[in-house]
Amino acid sequence: MSSLFLITSAINTKFGVFSSSLRLGQTIQTIESIRDFLPEAKLVLLEMSAIPLDNEQKQVLKSKTDFLWEFYGNNYVQKVFQDNRWSVVKNLTEIKCFQLALLRLLQDSTLDNIHRVYKISGRYRLNQSFDPKLHVADKICISERRPSELPLEIPDIPFAYMSRLWSWPAEFTPIIEHTFSKGFNYVSQQIDKGLYCDIEHMLYKYLPENLVTFIEPIGVEGRLGPNGELVKD
Repeated sequence: MSSLFLITSAINTKFGVFSSSLRLGQTIQTIESIRDFLPEAKLVLLEMSAIPLDNEQKQVLKSKTDFLWEFYGNNYVQKVFQDNRWSVVKNLTEIKCFQLALLRLLQDSTLDNIHRVYKISGRYRLNQSFDPKLHVADKICISERRPSELPLEIPDIPFAYMSRLWSWPAEFTPIIEHTFSKGFNYVSQQIDKGLYCDIEHMLYKYLPENLVTFIEPIGVEGRLGPNGELVKD
């Protein structure tokens, strides 16, 4: 079964505890972990930072992936980057850029002959719990839903889906794009009203529940950008 990985990335950023060089190294580990498990998979790196890659970074990443799609020239990305709240910048930028990437997939030939699409967060890596055989059901495969840790900020969404690694059948891509389109509008409206919503709660709200199945553990690990804490799903 042919696979495509969408790797969300922000190598150069004003946020977090890791330098750009460390973030690049961690992203290379992400790529290498995918190659270890699925060497024939197609890899698309989605570079979402408002700070462009330098030539050396770009050449390294191009040499290790099939496609490098950069979003620093997007006016919305530049506008949101001026906000000094890490969570706002990360969530709005990633949701918008991911939706644009899905539209691109639907409009060009990148998905030709692809059966399954994975999303993995850059700087995280697949670990020994990852099993691609568990991702073959005609479902959106994601980690078990978790009770919201933000019940006061997001009282109407009681659960969240961890989004470091998940996947879907390629023919579901229009559904995923629609999810992110609706989700972007919702999260933007929440933030405009002085409220909050992140990607994880947005996914729980908008992914069609009847199409979702859980894999636990799903097989990914890495260190959180804000504090360097190691997490595993």
